[in-house]
Amino acid sequence: MTPRILYEDVHFCVLSKPAGLLSQGDAGGQASLVDWCRGHFGRNYVGLVHRLDRNTSGLMVVAKRSKAADRLSEALRDGRLERRYLAWLVGALPGPARWSHFLEKNEQTNVVRVVRQGAGKPAVLTVEPAGRGAFQGVGLTLARFRLETGRSHQIRAQAAAEGFPLLGDVKYGPASRRALNEAFGRPALHSCEIAFPHPMTEAPLRFEDEL
Repeated sequence: MTPRILYEDVHFCVLSKPAGLLSQGDAGGQASLVDWCRGHFGRNYVGLVHRLDRNTSGLMVVAKRSKAADRLSEALRDGRLERRYLAWLVGALPGPARWSHFLEKNEQTNVVRVVRQGAGKPAVLTVEPAGRGAFQGVGLTLARFRLETGRSHQIRAQAAAEGFPLLGDVKYGPASRRALNEAFGRPALHSCEIAFPHPMTEAPLRFEDEL
C-alpha cells in the first residue's frame, strides 16, 4: 500500500498508486493516498488534482502547494493534462474506436449507467487494441485508452456498454462472468501514462508506468 514516486519537486509529485489504496479518505476512516502524502510531504495540505478508483493502479499527479494545484486543475479542465490507461477487456476488440456516451451516476450506489442523450454528462474516449491474452480460458484484449473527458468510472461503464467489460469488474461485468471476475480480484485497469505542462515553468512533462 505504499505509492512509488516517479518525480518530485517543491510544487508537485508524480507517483504510482497501488491497487487497493483509496485516493482520498472516506467515512470508514481507512488509509488513503492523501494520508500517505501528508506524512511524506510533512505538511497537511495535499492538492488532489484527480483521482483513481480504489482498485485502479497507476499514475497520479498530486500538488504540494495551492498555486500548483490550481494550475494543474486548470490544465486538466483544458485538456492539457492527458491521461492514458491500459486495461484487459473480455472479448476481441476488433480495432481502434472512439466511444461516446452519456453517463449518469447514482451517488447512493456509486454506480454509473449509460443514459439517453442529454440525460447525463457526455463521456468520450478513444481505445485501441495493444495485445491479446487469456485468463482461465477466456479470450482477452489488452487495450489502450485515452480519455477526452474525465467521468467517474468512465472506462469501466463505457467498455461494458460496448460489450467489452473489464476483466475483474464485478460491478459492471455481466452476471455470467462473476466467477471469472472474482477470481481475478479487481478491475484490470492501470493508469499507464500522464502528460502535462509544469505548473510553474510550463515545460512539457510526460511520465510512463507500464504494467
